[in-house]
Amino acid sequence: MKKILSLILTVVILSTCVLSFASCGATGTTINIKTGGTGGTYYSFTNAAAPMLGNKTGYTCTVLPSGGSVDSLKSIAIGDCNMAIVQNDTMVNAYNGLTDNFKDNAIKNFSVLAHVYPEVVQIVCHGRNADKVKTLADLKGSNLKVSIGDMGSGVEANAIALMTKYGLTFEKNSDGAWTSPDIQIQNLSVAKSADAVKDDALDVFFFTSGAPATSITELAAGGNPKGAYMISLDDSVMEEFINDNKIDGKYDVFAKQTITHAQYDFIPEGEEVKTIGVTATYIVSNSLSEEVVYNLTKALWDSKPELLNAHSISSNMDVDRAFTTVGNVPVHPGAAKYYKELGQTVENIAEIGA
Repeated sequence: MKKILSLILTVVILSTCVLSFASCGATGTTINIKTGGTGGTYYSFTNAAAPMLGNKTGYTCTVLPSGGSVDSLKSIAIGDCNMAIVQNDTMVNAYNGLTDNFKDNAIKNFSVLAHVYPEVVQIVCHGRNADKVKTLADLKGSNLKVSIGDMGSGVEANAIALMTKYGLTFEKNSDGAWTSPDIQIQNLSVAKSADAVKDDALDVFFFTSGAPATSITELAAGGNPKGAYMISLDDSVMEEFINDNKIDGKYDVFAKQTITHAQYDFIPEGEEVKTIGVTATYIVSNSLSEEVVYNLTKALWDSKPELLNAHSISSNMDVDRAFTTVGNVPVHPGAAKYYKELGQTVENIAEIGA
């Protein structure tokens, strides 16, 4: 009898250990995901995706706001997060140590999980300026209040580069902030920019994200009786900008895009706003194992049917283009394993754990 009781007790103890071990395996991995401002698409999309990733992998997926792509990449570099969603152009610049943000501090400890959706440069204007601001050239000498996004963000970089092509002049002060004799520059998030337009305290703001963006949709829908509108970019400027922003002269990271009534009600049906776009890309720290990133990658693409109901931008997800414009930034081996299972060819794969 004692032997039987001893055997039962042993089985119970072993079962408990196995269950505890399984639980640790399911819940012991924490994925901290940096996004962007709380009013942007990075944040809202990842808030929709994170619970699905967590449910499918058993990992704890935490969504964290950030100042934008540059901030998120720097967070990856110092280990403040192990996953982020960033612009692909900023990502390539970071990896290669290009532009002022990274030229002295290239970031190499990350790799690609997936391109998620295209995102576009959106230039939103207060309705009171409809007769005088029809192109970025109209901002020259205007002294209007213009937000160019958070300091150091990819939005800011895009805004300065585009306005420069329309003849505006800029320089950086000792604090790293841009100044201009043509406009009054403000560094506001998209949410604060939209609020400032509602309060008649801002004339124009830039935002690079997927469309529709929550703050812009809400601005047009409910809070500004004077209205809001977007301005287009000229074809010649877009073509020059795309060519200028080839990474190492060979990697296209920008492309021409359009925004229509389907994205924003305030754009008249049948009309379109011409602009340029990059791609929102999930990156991961190379500290994450192949198994973990494989599970995250599979969970992301398996979640697309659910994401279609949770966030409209998900309709632009395309697994066949998951890593097509990453320049020379390598794909994480865990993600590469998943794409190879789909029959895709992945050549540039990161070496981790070396």
